[in-house]
Amino acid sequence: MINNYDKKHNRLSHLQKSKWTSLERLNGWRHYEVLNVFKKSETVELFSVCEAENRIFLNKEVLKDKKLWKRGWKS
Repeated sequence: MINNYDKKHNRLSHLQKSKWTSLERLNGWRHYEVLNVFKKSETVELFSVCEAENRIFLNKEVLKDKKLWKRGWKS
């Protein structure tokens, strides 16, 4: 379920340079930052903070899933 905060702040225009924590390690890392937002395909390119060459592409809807991602850098 998506709460009102996420509806307001997870727009594509607000995703640029936002920080995210994956609840499961992806390619060995958990902390990511948004590099590019592709509005037509609603895809987001993220890079690992610790290893900038490590990049992943996700659908915007995947970032809204609180079982997979948290906004900000959490430990």
